[in-house]
Amino acid sequence: MTSTTADPVRPKATRSLDLKSRRAARRRDAAQLWGKTALLGVILLWCLFPFFWLIMTSLKQGDRALNSPNLFQGPFGFQNYLAVFQQNFHLNLRNSFVVAGTTTILCVVIGTLCAYAIARLPMKGKVLLLSGVLAVSLFPPVALVPPLYELWRSLGLLNTWEGLYIPYTAFTLPLTVFILTAFFSSIPRDLEEAAKIDGATPFQAFFKIVLPLASPGVFAAAIIIFVQAWNEFLLASTFAPRHPEIAQTVPVAIAYFTGAVEYQRPIGTITAACVVVTIPMIIMALIFQKRIVSGLIAGSVKG
Repeated sequence: MTSTTADPVRPKATRSLDLKSRRAARRRDAAQLWGKTALLGVILLWCLFPFFWLIMTSLKQGDRALNSPNLFQGPFGFQNYLAVFQQNFHLNLRNSFVVAGTTTILCVVIGTLCAYAIARLPMKGKVLLLSGVLAVSLFPPVALVPPLYELWRSLGLLNTWEGLYIPYTAFTLPLTVFILTAFFSSIPRDLEEAAKIDGATPFQAFFKIVLPLASPGVFAAAIIIFVQAWNEFLLASTFAPRHPEIAQTVPVAIAYFTGAVEYQRPIGTITAACVVVTIPMIIMALIFQKRIVSGLIAGSVKG
């Protein structure tokens, strides 16, 4: 009798315990979700606040950009942006696009061939070679500025596009080779062998099989090269410090900016120019974010 009377009670107790455990699990999951959301919100605000400060400062007129710490204290306007483009800033943007774009094309073309050769050819001391390539990329450019300046002056390359993208390519190419070698090494050799069996030449196997598979890594390397060339200041300020209509790039132009009003410290103009320069980079990163992420992780998985 005891067992028969206790049997209907035990399932009810079990169901109540299960219900309590599910409610506790839901509360725990909700707490974790809110905690992660709050943490991501703090990180997002931390990352976006400098750009928000930059925009608000660039919109302040007169001396408010320097003398007023309150971001919401006006008057506000687009006077600083007008002052930026009155100083031929569009020419500086053109020069930066040309120099950075040419550097990217040269590094991608040369670096792709070099990285593929290192990854595929039977060479001794590949690790030592890649270590040397990486060591060259870590060499400080400031040590080569004086001899390069004298050489460029004798060759007539000062204040020219060639005088910028040639050293940019030389300093960026080792890092490009080091990055792309990992991507080519992760592609199985069997694909190339199958293409050669089907009658493809080594160049056809490279351009039609290997290169499309390595495109995420090539694209990621191109983005890194372009941004690095776009932001470079030391060589640009040495080899092309003036003449925006010829070769002066954006970082150098911002360093030489004057204010919207004569004898005024140009904080507002500088921040406005920084906004103009940063927005294209943000748009490019948002458009190509999937390719950038896939390119950065593609070489981490072997074959």
